[in-house]
Formats: sequence, structure tokens, C-alpha cells
Amino acid sequence: MLRLTLRNLSAHKARFVMTTFAVVLGVSFVVASFVLADGLRSTFSDLSEEITAGQDLTVRPVSEFGEPLPLDATLVDDIIALDDVVDAAGFVQAPDSAIQPIKADGTTIPTAGPPQLMFSWSDNETLSGFSIVDGSAPDEHGEFTMDYTAAETHGFVIGDTYDLITPSGIVTDVELVGTTSFGADNATVGATLMHVSLAQAQDMFGTPGTVDGIVADVAPDADIAAATAAVEATLGGIDAEIVDQATLLAEQQDEFNSGITMVGNILLGFAIVSMFVSIFIIYNTFAIVLGQRVREMALLRAIGAEARQLRRSVVGEALAVGVVASAIGVIAGIGVALGLTELFGLLGAELPEYPLIMAPRTIAIGLALGIGVTVISAVLPARVAASVSPISGLRDGADATEGDGGRRIILGAALTALGVATGMVGLFGDLSLSTLQLIFVLGGGAVATLVGVTMAAPVLARPVMAALGAPLRLTGVSGRLATGNAGRNPRRTATTAAALMIGLSLVTMGYVVGESVKAQFGNLLSSSVTADYLITSDDDTSISAGLADELEASGEFEAVAGFRYDEARLGGEVLTVGGTEISQLDTMFNLDVDQGELPAADATNVVILHTDVATDLGVTIGDVVPIEFVNGYTQDLTVAAIYLDDVVLWEPMVPEAVFDAAGADPADDFIAASLPSGVQTSDVEPLISQIEERYPQVGIETASEFQQQAEATIDSLLLVVNALLALAVIIALIGIANTLALSVHERTREIGLLRAVGMTRGQSRRMIRAEAVLVALFGAVLGVAMGTLFGWGVVEALPEDSFGGTLRIPVASIAVVVAGATLATLLAAFLPARRAGSLNVLDAISH
Repeated sequence: MLRLTLRNLSAHKARFVMTTFAVVLGVSFVVASFVLADGLRSTFSDLSEEITAGQDLTVRPVSEFGEPLPLDATLVDDIIALDDVVDAAGFVQAPDSAIQPIKADGTTIPTAGPPQLMFSWSDNETLSGFSIVDGSAPDEHGEFTMDYTAAETHGFVIGDTYDLITPSGIVTDVELVGTTSFGADNATVGATLMHVSLAQAQDMFGTPGTVDGIVADVAPDADIAAATAAVEATLGGIDAEIVDQATLLAEQQDEFNSGITMVGNILLGFAIVSMFVSIFIIYNTFAIVLGQRVREMALLRAIGAEARQLRRSVVGEALAVGVVASAIGVIAGIGVALGLTELFGLLGAELPEYPLIMAPRTIAIGLALGIGVTVISAVLPARVAASVSPISGLRDGADATEGDGGRRIILGAALTALGVATGMVGLFGDLSLSTLQLIFVLGGGAVATLVGVTMAAPVLARPVMAALGAPLRLTGVSGRLATGNAGRNPRRTATTAAALMIGLSLVTMGYVVGESVKAQFGNLLSSSVTADYLITSDDDTSISAGLADELEASGEFEAVAGFRYDEARLGGEVLTVGGTEISQLDTMFNLDVDQGELPAADATNVVILHTDVATDLGVTIGDVVPIEFVNGYTQDLTVAAIYLDDVVLWEPMVPEAVFDAAGADPADDFIAASLPSGVQTSDVEPLISQIEERYPQVGIETASEFQQQAEATIDSLLLVVNALLALAVIIALIGIANTLALSVHERTREIGLLRAVGMTRGQSRRMIRAEAVLVALFGAVLGVAMGTLFGWGVVEALPEDSFGGTLRIPVASIAVVVAGATLATLLAAFLPARRAGSLNVLDAISH
């Protein structure tokens, strides 16, 4: 039987090539997700070691809530004076991409992908990890350095002056005085690293006389615990913590790994979808091939082979196919990982260079998945084919069937109902599940639904094929035969279409959810925002407080309000609190005030609350609520209004005067502005252009432009998702091509007889292509229906006051996807159709 298994593989290897290709694609995507994650993890692990090397102790401020207060810079000298400390340095760092250099051609370095970072310079290479490569260090105001890789890549030249974009506007004529290296090999992983002097850093993005933290180099023979105690004694009760290099390294690696793990898991999820699609293709291939070998297996039974020997033989064939395909897929995974890297780059999210790591775990998982899926998919066809009795199998026209079709349909309907019910419970039931648990529940429900629909789909195949084939029957004999052939074996048609159904259902769900979210966002924005302009930072950094003042001083606007946020303890609860000109809110937003009224401009000790926050705090109009900021400043506030609309403002809002009195950061997170009645946006376009020139890091958009930008972000996300789902669709198309090729082989004699009675080669080709289109359309009908159902469920589960509650089905987009899948199916049917048209009539009849 082993020799027979090997001989069958050799004799029918062409039939398994397409199946092998499907497994290769699925396994390679799984492997690629691990290779990419492991490579990035290794890169960032090395980077973490570079960052923390030499920093034996780090002093950093802490706070119970909010942004910790910076440290007094004089602490650096106190720490340096300690016996066990060799040297120490204070540092200040700007938020990611808050400082952007303008190149000689007037453009900036793209902010998508690796960040642009600016630090204060330290002459101690051990503490900072940086050394001067060319030029000099930035010792004076108006000087900066850049790592040599970024300087070479983006054309920055030592001695030339450049403008720097900062949150407070453009700083002009800053000289590049040197280039630096981070570590021996400048391990920047794609980031742009810049330095200015400590004094200039404090002026640009810090507070004069303070530092964000202090790093210390401890003597080699010193006891770390004793050194830590000595440093702690110098703090004098300041809210700060001291961490050693090992703790800092672990924290840095955990921070990097959390993001890498998330990306890897997302890619792995798409890979699992592809493997799930492959199951249907493998199952169909073995079912068709074994159906064609019924007489052969019956003869083996007649001469003494047992059913279990035949089953083992078929499973052995599947095992061999799985081993070969999985081995190729493991190797191909490296290429797929590189392809995904290029895809991220095209989408504007450049990944850093990373080593290609093929870990034993990756190889084991790739082989286990590929072999397991292949073998499991072949078990049922093997059992069915081996169960045919010798006498029945030797009859002309004998076929292997899976038994009671009615029982299959009942089981499919039950699985579908179970899947839908599970999804409903997961979406709408009060189960108190974690996010991961909810994903498993919803994923299980979706899988059960898809499998159930596939099992029950044969009952729909004939009527749906008849309806879809109605236009084809009008084209002549090829169309009528294609319609009959597609409905002849509903089980095979349903299984073939199921692979495409899965891919299209996920694509459709994405479109439905995306379009619904966009529609709901537009509805909420139009009903809640009356401001003419919304001003935000392009890089999620803060906006200079001077911008709001400048807009207001221009006299062009009826109302201008900047919004800044900070954590504070309000009524005993730590919450994010916003500061703004509360009296002007009604000219820019429809807050739907339910109780009280917005206070006057001169009110400085009030707070307005969303109704949910008021309920949580247990307060109502007129109640006094204490607020405490991170620096210890406290004030009693009176609840002046309670509002219902939380589209834009959910956090408690206090007058800007409260933030100013507390000494909070004056920079704004966003700004809203309204024009006087009768004034058009075109009237202030010159002013807007001037502001955008002085503050290039901000985006000044009308409400409609803001909405379009948000919708473009959703569309970009859908593009990424659909690009990854394309693999599942490609595998489905391979399945259709494989099924058609096997079907043509199976019907060789039939096609020969049709040719003998007058069918032309062209008619034969058209018949096969029409069958492919019908199968694709059947899968598309099921996929669109399932995707719409899943999309509806997700939309209903989203909170109605944020992104849920509005269902939109983008018919045009879905139609384009279906049309594209249909055209791709025609391409997939090219070779099977060509073979059908090129059959020799006499050879085919004698087959």
C-alpha cells in the first residue's frame, strides 16, 4: 500500500499542483508573520540595549496622576557630587515628531513611519550613547546636530542653516554643526535623531531650569544598592523614582514588544483566514480525485485490500502533499515577509531594517499547520471513498458520495443557527468578557456560521444557479450546458464557492462597517459641530497657545477656543479634564445642555459635565466639586451645566483660567473657530494661508474637510485590510481553477461526445468559462450576504453615540469587488477552458 501511495502521487502529481500552491500561500503567510515579528523584535531589542547602555541609574519624576512634574536641574550637580557616581547628566526630550527640520527644497521629512526625535546634547558618550562623527557638538543656541544616516538620506549638510518646525512655530536659521552616531553602527532603525544644547532644548520644548530625567554612571566597583540609596537621599522627598539599567531595559523592550506583538497577531489572523480557505480547496481536490478513482479503489478492495488500508493510503498521499507544500511555504515565508515590508512602505508606514530570523518555533508551526490542514481536509473524502463496496464501485458511473445529504443540510442549518446565536450573544449579551475573549467568541460564531452555510449551501446551489444562469442560457448551447453543469453537483459547487465566499464576506463586512462608520461620523459631526474651522496638529503633537490668541486677535472670527487637556483629580476621581473658553462653546458646538446653562466669560470657578460623568460623580447643578492638579494646586468648582452631546466633548470642561492658575501646559490639543454670520470661508483664506505658512505642522480644516480627512483615514485602513484579504481571495480563485481542471479531466469523455455531435472548440471553452463565472457568482452571492450580516452585527454592537447606529451598504464598492472577482475567475478558468477546447475528439471518447 505504501508503494501504491507513492505511485498514485507520481501518476497524479499534476492534479495536486494547484492544491500544493494553495497550501504554500497559506503557510508562507503564517511564517511571514512570525519572521516579521521576530525580526522586528530582535531589532528593537538591540535598540533597547543601545538606549539603556551606560545608564546605570535613571532618576525620573513620578506622579499619582497626570504628567509628572520635571526635575530641578540643580539635582544633576548634587548627584555628580556623590562618591559612587562617576558622572550624571540631565536630559530633555521633545515628543515624537514635535520638532521637524525643513530640508533645503522646502519639504519636510515624512512623519509616517519612524519618528523624528530631538534630545538635549550630552558630552558624555557613555550616558547618551551618541558621539560626534563630523563637525562639532551643539553648544550654543541656533545650532543642532543630526545622525549621519538621516543627514545623508535627506540631504542635510554641515554648515548650512535650516528652519525647524516646533509647536510654537518655525525657528529659523538653525545651523547644522555636526553629525552624530547612535552607538557604533548608528542603530536608529529609521528614526531621525537630532540634538540641541540643553539650554535651547529647555527653551524650545521644556521649562527653563528643569530636566525630564537624570541618568547616572556608577563606578564599576560601587554597590548599586548603596548608590541608589545615596541618590535617593539627594532627592529630598521629591516625587521621583530611581531605576537601574536592567529595569529600564526590560521596560523599553516591553514597550517595543507590545506594538510588535499586536502587528504580528493581526498578520497571523489574516494568515489563519487564508489557511481556513485552503481547507475547502484541499477537501474539494481530494473529493474529486478520489471520486474519479472509485473503480480503482473497488478493484483493490476486490483483491483483498481493507477499507482502512485505502484510507491510510489516501491520508498518506495528503501527508506527502502537506509535507512538500509546507516545506516550500516555510521557505517562501521569507519572501512574503519582505513583500509585506514593501507593502507597508508603499502605504507610508516604513519598517526599519530587521534580520530574517527563521526560529525553530516558526518552522514547527508552519509545518504543523500546513500538514495538519492538508491531512484533516483529506480525511472525510478518504473515508467516503474507502466505504464504497467493491461491487458498487466496479459498476460504470459509480461515484463516491458522503452519505445522507439531508443530514448534512440539517447539520449545516444547526451550525449556522449556532454561529449566529453565538455572535448575537457576544455582541449584545452582557457577558463581561475581555477583548480577547470577545474576539474568540465572535470568531467562533463567524466560523460556525461560515461552515454551516457551506454545509447547507447545496440546497441553494441548483435554484441559485438556475437564476444566475438565466442570462447565459440566452447566449446559446454553451450557456445552457454551463448552467446545467454548474448545478449538476451542488455539493462540489457549494464547496468550491465557499472559499470565495469567505474572502468576499470579510471584504464586504469591512466595506459595510467602514461606510456605516463614515456615515455615522458625518451625521454626528453635522449635528454636533457648528464651528467653521477645526485646527489640529498633523502629528498629534500640541499646538502653540499663541495660535488661538492670534486667530482671536485677527478680528476675523466671531469665536475662537483652544482646547487643552490634563489629568486631574475631580471630585475624588482621576479624570481627563479639558480647559477652554466655556462661554464660547455654544457658538461652535451643539452640546444639548440638559440642566443649567453655560457660564459667562468672567466665570473662573465653574465646571460643565456630560450627564454620564455627572452621574458617576453623583453631582448636579450648583454642587461644589474640588479639583486638584498634579502640582498640588486645588480649587473648588461649581457645576454650572450638564450636557447630553458627547461627540466632541465628553471630558469635564473648566475655564482656561483654572488651567492657567494651576500652571498647566498652555499648549492646545485642538482649536475651534467660528466666523461671523454672512462671512464665508473664502473671505478668510488669505489669513488661513498665512497661518499655515507660519505653523506648517497644523491642519486648518473646515468641518467638511475634517470629515473628508477622517473618511480618508478609514478608506486607507480598508485598503490595508483588503490588501491582506486578497491572499484569501487568490487562494479561492486557485480553488476554482483547480476544481475546473479536475472537472474537465473527469468529463473528458463527455466533452469528447459533445465535440463529436458538433460543439466547436470555442463553444467548449466558453462553456468552461461560463461555469467558472457561475461558481464565482454563487460564492459572491453567499459572501455578500454573509458579509452584510456580519457588518450589520458589528455596526449594531458599536455605541450609537459614537460610531454605531447607522447602517450603510456601499452597493457600488461591493459591486466593483464582485466584478473584479468575476474577471479574476475568468482568468483562473483560462487553462481549464483551453484544455477542454484542445481535447482530441477520438481520444476523449475513448477515455
